[in-house]
Amino acid sequence: MATRLKLIEDTTCETAWTDGTSLGFNPQFIDSLSLPEIKGLWAHEVMHCACAHHVRRGTRDAVRWNIAGDMAINLILAASNVVLPKGALLDAQYKDKATEVIYTMIPQQESGSGGASGAGFGEVRDAASQDGKKPSPSDMAQQEQEWKVAITQAAQQARAAGKLPAGIDRMVKEIVHPKVDWKAVLRQFVETSSRNDYSWMAPNRRYIMQGLYLPSIISSELPEMIIAVDTSMSIRNDELAQFAAEISSILAGYQTTIHVVYCDARFQGSQTFSSEDLPITLESKGGGGTSFIPPFEWVQENGIMPACLIYLTDMKCCSFPSEPDFPVLWVSTIPVRQTPSFGEVIEMS
Repeated sequence: MATRLKLIEDTTCETAWTDGTSLGFNPQFIDSLSLPEIKGLWAHEVMHCACAHHVRRGTRDAVRWNIAGDMAINLILAASNVVLPKGALLDAQYKDKATEVIYTMIPQQESGSGGASGAGFGEVRDAASQDGKKPSPSDMAQQEQEWKVAITQAAQQARAAGKLPAGIDRMVKEIVHPKVDWKAVLRQFVETSSRNDYSWMAPNRRYIMQGLYLPSIISSELPEMIIAVDTSMSIRNDELAQFAAEISSILAGYQTTIHVVYCDARFQGSQTFSSEDLPITLESKGGGGTSFIPPFEWVQENGIMPACLIYLTDMKCCSFPSEPDFPVLWVSTIPVRQTPSFGEVIEMS
């Protein structure tokens, strides 16, 4: 897989970087490493490409995304007896976690630490087209597919030779058939977006069974939240039921108010829920085209500053509002083909 990357000597970078097409390196940094460490650095950068970190960032913070990617691949490489350069980010709590999940777990202040990448070495940059401009969604999808083919072929050859470590074998299967627990990401997003104090004195029991040691919220109160529901014809009733169950779970665990805003091409109605309304049921109101603007207008018109806004949609729309002053999570009911202009994205599966 490393032979797919074009080597570029780059004295402007601190260590090394890749954008899925090239592998840039600072020769002074390379000279400071042993041969095993150089191999480890190359493996690290190649795995960024194999995991499609260069095309999956979307609107996430670049430094924080790089840290999450490092955490995801370094544990696998270290467990596979790959020698990594000094300063490798290694944290056992992120073992076997998807990069998107790790991203939500990393404290936001960490994104300002370190160098350009926020990490001890290596950097993953966004993919670039041949003319140096930002590639289109179809170009990025093609790049991701090409790397999936490359890692599948490489894994087959290594497996046939008996040289495929178990950890990398599992990672290959995750890349080819990715599975992200959208429910866990949703709950973690809600908690990290809330303006409450946390305590490490007692772990959050909600995540212990998933192998996550996270702080618990001192207060059980959360600021009011907005749930926007795309009621165009493509949202199925079973998907609405799944989403309603997760909203009920949030209301059962915290004292908060949730405003549900229904819209297709325009505002179609709203409901307000608290824990006294459990279990809740979502209604499909409307059924026309789609615009992402009405829910944000409703929030502004009602003078609400929510902890966050979560949008259930099929993402089949190009009409985005201006970026708001609160966190936004897009929960897509189908594989994402279009990156929103702001917010984080997870796929419901």
